[in-house]
Amino acid sequence: MDTQMTISVRDLVSYVYRTGSIDERFQTNTALVEGTAIHQEVQKKYKEKDESEVFLEYEFYQEGVNLKVQGRCDGLLDTEEGPVIDEIKSTSRDLDEIDGTTYPLYWAQAKGYAFIYAAKEELQKIQVQLTYVQKRTKEKKRILRTFTYEELHQFMHETVSEYTSYARILLHIREQKEKTVPDLNFPFPSYRDGQRKLAGSVYRTIEEKRNLFAQAPTGIGKTISTLFPAIKALQLEGLERIYYLTAKTITRATAEEALLKMQEMGLKLRSVTLTAKDKICFQEETICQPDYCEFADGYYDRINGAIVDILLHETQMTRPVIESYARKHKVCPFEFSLDLTDVSDVIIGDYNYIFDPRVSLKRLMPDRKKKTALLVDESHNLVERAREMYSASITKQSYESVAAEWEGEEDHLVKVAEAIGKDLERFYSPTEEFLQLEQVPGELEENMERFLSEAESLLQENTEGERSERLVDVYFQSQRFLKILEYVDEHYRLLGESTREGDFVLKLFCLDPSHVLRETTKTFRSGVFFSATLSPFAYYKEMLGGTKDDYILHLPSPYDSSQIDVMITPLSTRYKSREKTVGELTKRLYDQVELHEGNNLFFFPSYHYMEMVYREFKNVFPVDAVMQERGMDEERREDFLAQFEEGGRLVGFAVLGGIFSEGVDLRGDRLNGVAVVGIGLAPRSFEKELIKEYFNQKGRNGYDYAYVYPGMNKVLQAGGRLIRSEEDHGSIQLVDDRFLSRKYLQLLPDDWGNYRIIK
Repeated sequence: MDTQMTISVRDLVSYVYRTGSIDERFQTNTALVEGTAIHQEVQKKYKEKDESEVFLEYEFYQEGVNLKVQGRCDGLLDTEEGPVIDEIKSTSRDLDEIDGTTYPLYWAQAKGYAFIYAAKEELQKIQVQLTYVQKRTKEKKRILRTFTYEELHQFMHETVSEYTSYARILLHIREQKEKTVPDLNFPFPSYRDGQRKLAGSVYRTIEEKRNLFAQAPTGIGKTISTLFPAIKALQLEGLERIYYLTAKTITRATAEEALLKMQEMGLKLRSVTLTAKDKICFQEETICQPDYCEFADGYYDRINGAIVDILLHETQMTRPVIESYARKHKVCPFEFSLDLTDVSDVIIGDYNYIFDPRVSLKRLMPDRKKKTALLVDESHNLVERAREMYSASITKQSYESVAAEWEGEEDHLVKVAEAIGKDLERFYSPTEEFLQLEQVPGELEENMERFLSEAESLLQENTEGERSERLVDVYFQSQRFLKILEYVDEHYRLLGESTREGDFVLKLFCLDPSHVLRETTKTFRSGVFFSATLSPFAYYKEMLGGTKDDYILHLPSPYDSSQIDVMITPLSTRYKSREKTVGELTKRLYDQVELHEGNNLFFFPSYHYMEMVYREFKNVFPVDAVMQERGMDEERREDFLAQFEEGGRLVGFAVLGGIFSEGVDLRGDRLNGVAVVGIGLAPRSFEKELIKEYFNQKGRNGYDYAYVYPGMNKVLQAGGRLIRSEEDHGSIQLVDDRFLSRKYLQLLPDDWGNYRIIK
């Protein structure tokens, strides 16, 4: 077994010296590195002979393990008393609360750098300085301590000794991966049409550190065709992990199944699936306070044992597996899963873990990102998701409520909340619903920073009760607003909305997320964006941040057009026509049921329209029918789909663009027909009109960018539920007279080209 491994000083001390309990909401600065801008500001003021970002490395050989420890200290200062190791940490705590015993983890990191430098320069003693910068005031506090070489040597010897047993486990895992990845074969007897080309393109993209945009038809097996080559690429130098990102639970499950299939073929690596905090939390309310949650209290005292246990006994760390070990070791399942990302080869999770500036994994430092490949499934969804991620809003009434609830108790908090309320009140208009602002007023931004500071101080002491929970919500809304404000540029509009209830909403609205997506993706080794419906291709490549240097792949459908009977029914589904055409529409849908026996799914542009047609259908025709309900949980969704049985004759009514119109896999005779009612256009709105205007100014067709392309994507996704394998056959009915216009005909897939018109 290869006994050599490399680890950063930061990761080494993080494993050995993490103690206490978790409180993700209000830890002031528990991340080891935070605030690049603050670091750079301090380093700019170093003297001429001082150095910044100094690389240090030392090799330990202990109990058969050769451990190379390395890292970059923030500063190496030249003083009359000798060299000083400087570590810079930003904090939101008052500097008066910090002394030489605060944050032992930071001291451990700085002492690690100090030992390596002292050993290299043969120093008998060395000074270590922690420079704390208060995030709001930018005030600084420096704490200086002197350590002898013997003290540092003993400290590092004990640290490495404690880490060595864990290192052996990591080395064993690495050996398993390195032995099994080269021998892994494609886990099916043969490739489907197009699969080999997709797999080869993914491997070459990662090998060459490029990006790929791929449209691969529904049912081709995109998950295995991207995961398999990415795992084979783990043999390449400099690739350590893969993030498989998706928007839906069901597609995460498909990725897990693909990994299981490869595991059955002999593959041994570790994967972890990330589940949203509010879904996996064991408590009724997600409050990460030690006095409320036993799984948070003493988390760091037990987490190392939990990690060792699960790594020794599991390879696929899915939600049920994580929950089982979390209960066994009494640790928070969400934090547990995040800690497992540090030692996993494949991480499966939502887009937001990489792309959302609020919740992206801060532990993914720049050096790790360059060793990580992204596989972005159903990436057509990422455009609108990114627009949401990079937008933020605040409301006047939320601050007024805070002021009212804390009046007479927290004067500073009340005063600043009232000030923000007044700042927003100035824009309220009883006659003008929407307005655009040129910029966020400076006094509002300053007041919000003061509000965060006051709220944070209060919530560190008091998080119980409903009003504290409401304050938490306003705190996070404010934090998000200021975070997104840093991104505001020409891709944004500042919107104000005056409501009938007297509230005023100020929104930072991201019109075009392509820039932020491009900037995020380029920090990783490779990004592979794939979907069955990246159509029109140029639009999605642009909106996902693609450049002229990226690879593109457009695979034709492997299925014969004879497998699909495509019908276009030129019936108006416009809002003003719906009441008049509901009877005719219902008859056309029943005709499809009669023509093609089996199960059918009908998709509608709104709940109201769906419910209206469902009632008419049930009253007139003797066919079993079920309808999607508003706000269905995962269990109800599964129950709904389970009713579509082989050989059945059921009609399902669902909402276009909803939970059943993509990511649903009803193979064979479980689904025999699909109808899409309407062209999927979103209702006209102030925001959509701003998007249209923005892209018109860029020389694009703004109406298509704002309405047509997103709408038709929903249509194509819904139609894609039908043919999932070489054996599937069925019918697709497109109901709307606009489908016969040139614009929409051009957007139909090639295998839908042999359509017939139903008069």
